[in-house]
This record gives sequence, C-alpha cells and structure tokens, in this order.
Amino acid sequence: MSSLGDSMGNLAAFTGRLLGGPSKFLIVAATAVLAVALTLAVVLVTSPGGPGVAGSVALLALPVLLAVPVVVLAVRRRRWLRATASLGAHRVVSVEPGVTVITGDALVERVEDDMRGRAGEEDVNAVFDAFSEAAQPSSDKGAGARLTRIFGVGRLGIVGRALARVDQAQRALLAAAGGPVGAPYLKDDLRVTLAAALGVFVAVPLGALLAIILALVLLAG
Repeated sequence: MSSLGDSMGNLAAFTGRLLGGPSKFLIVAATAVLAVALTLAVVLVTSPGGPGVAGSVALLALPVLLAVPVVVLAVRRRRWLRATASLGAHRVVSVEPGVTVITGDALVERVEDDMRGRAGEEDVNAVFDAFSEAAQPSSDKGAGARLTRIFGVGRLGIVGRALARVDQAQRALLAAAGGPVGAPYLKDDLRVTLAAALGVFVAVPLGALLAIILALVLLAG
C-alpha cells in the first residue's frame, strides 16, 4: 500500500474508532425516540374518535420519514467500521516516556502532505479545514449556540463548504489511493452519510417533540 493509502487508512480507522461510540449512541437514541413516537401515534390513530384518514396517515408517516436518515446512517456506519476494521495500526495511548501518540490532527496532516501536488489537493484541504473549524471550541455556551455557530450564516460556512467539496475530495482521495480496492471505505458517497448524520440530529428533537405532543393529546382525551 502507498504512503497515502497508509495515511488514509489510519485516518479512516481513527475516525471510525473516535465516532463509533457517539454515532451508535445517537442512532440508538433516535431509534428509541422514534419508536415511542410511532407507538403513541398508533395508539392515537386506533383510539375511538381518531384523527381521521388524512390525519392518521400523517401521524404514522412522520416517524417513518424521520427514521429514514437513522437507517441510512446505521447502514453506512456498519459499512465504514467493517471496511476499516483491519486498518489503523497507529497507537492512541496514554502519554509515556518514549511513546509516540498519533492524534487525529497528525493523521490529517499526513494525508494533506501526501496529497500535495496531486489532483484534488485544494478540495481535500478545504474539506479538512471545514471539519477542523467545526470541531474548534467556541466561546458560545450550550448546544444551541454551537449548532448556530456551525450552521448559521457565515458558517454554513462550515457545513456548506464541506458538503460542497466533499464529492471532489472523495474522488481525488479514492483515485490517489488506487480506487475502491485501496480505499474500500470510500466506495459509499460521503455526502449521503453526512446528510444522514445531519438528518439524525434533526430527527431526535423532532421525534421527541412529536412524542410529547401525542402523549399530551392522549392524556387530554
């Protein structure tokens, strides 16, 4: 495997290990919330004096639609972890004398260095820079402020720039690594994975709100 292939494999494995736990928690949480919302919707629809045909279809369809990105993200997560299971021999350990700790930033720098002078270098750097910016700590407090900072005007910036160039960056990295054989974790369109992740972030609060409203309606009835 080439130096770039090694660097990309290590970065892909590092990303999978770093986000594997949080993404699983997010998927499980979203599944639980939407399952509760769907159950309450079924109870309301089948109760006497239900919302009618149109209302019933809407109530049952909403949790199902919100579950689409959850399913997509779960499938993409499993594929990524399987593709990177044998990669990433780097060490991420506690700091001890004589032990080299390889961080995510170091792995990103390696990929950027290996991409220098290759086609698609600017796209790769732009995507990495956008995600690095999104990961930077902010003086704003709270999840709401953080989401506003990432998605807001001027920083739609962050997500917008990444999504706008991630396809070109993925194509460039895939070609430089020798195609799907050299980088099997890049076979799936990363734009779909990122869109699914954003959809799950939206599905959790919407599903929770729907469940609360349905519970109140059932209690009032």
